[in-house]
Amino acid sequence: MSKNLVALPVARTPQKPGGTSDGDVLRRTLDEALGTLAEVLAAGDTGALGDIISSLDRCRAELGAGIAPDVFDLHARACFEATRNNAAHARNRSAEQRAQVASLVAMVRETVATIAGDQAGLHDSLAGSAGRFERLATLNDLQQIQAQLAQEVATLKRITIERRAAWEKTFEDFGTRLSSLETQLDRTRREAAIDPLTNVANRRTFEQKCREWLKPNRPGFVMAMVDVDDFKMINDRHGHAVGDRVLVAVAETLVRSLRADDLVARLGGDEFVIMAACLTLPQAEGRFGAIGRAVQNACRELVTDGPTPSISMGIAECSAGDTLESLQRRADDALYQAKKNGKGRLATKASPFIRDLRKER
Repeated sequence: MSKNLVALPVARTPQKPGGTSDGDVLRRTLDEALGTLAEVLAAGDTGALGDIISSLDRCRAELGAGIAPDVFDLHARACFEATRNNAAHARNRSAEQRAQVASLVAMVRETVATIAGDQAGLHDSLAGSAGRFERLATLNDLQQIQAQLAQEVATLKRITIERRAAWEKTFEDFGTRLSSLETQLDRTRREAAIDPLTNVANRRTFEQKCREWLKPNRPGFVMAMVDVDDFKMINDRHGHAVGDRVLVAVAETLVRSLRADDLVARLGGDEFVIMAACLTLPQAEGRFGAIGRAVQNACRELVTDGPTPSISMGIAECSAGDTLESLQRRADDALYQAKKNGKGRLATKASPFIRDLRKER
């Protein structure tokens, strides 16, 4: 969190001891509150929250840059409104899921009760029929015995057909409800794993996959942090609709340019990440360099008034002892270096273990 915020221009602000004004205290408190909110959202990020987190970070940056209070207020209100809408959507979806599960539980109970009732009714019918069969043995009139015997057989046949039809209908209804719930659960799992705008994996899925890939006895892989150059300028100049189309084009190009087993995820805003297995840093440099050119070609028609959108990439190779955090930190450092070198660039950063191993060779 920023601790050295630039003071906003507030007239006649009373000074506290030590040169700290009430406005400074308020800004520092607000900055920490926004930062805490961003951390809480990131901990449960489902992909749809990425834009909100980016908006919170932008609000904090504007607060520190001394932006006019009325302009900051507009941005903050929009951000908080999006946060409230997202929270309301999550609550509604949770309520729908609970209703679906409760409906299925009720259906199971109803089915069990129906089967138990049918079995009890069938047992009573069979018991009554057995008693009538025993009484037939006491009759002496053969024609009467044959007539009653035919009647009992017809009754048993009718009961069997009715019970079978009732059970088939019950199980058909149960199967339909179960299939509906399975479809709902599959959709919920997909929503929890996929970024809704770009249709690639979200932050949570990336973190789960990365930890799996870092387990012992797994093949090596590289991680590439990807950032759209000057994305804020694209949004400001052409509007958020064009910005969204650029993000979708970037995601689709990344997916097309990689293998089916590689992972592309959107971390939020204009930040993406790639994980590609069985690649070394030199191999990744050649392959990912071509991806950068493909992205520019895909975005060329989206932004006709101004520079064609490009991406910068920072690549790191997993090494012994790496964690998600250490590997992502190296990829972030490489991305920072790529940005520093210019737009549309690519940079790599080896771990000390890999670097020393290469020196020995």
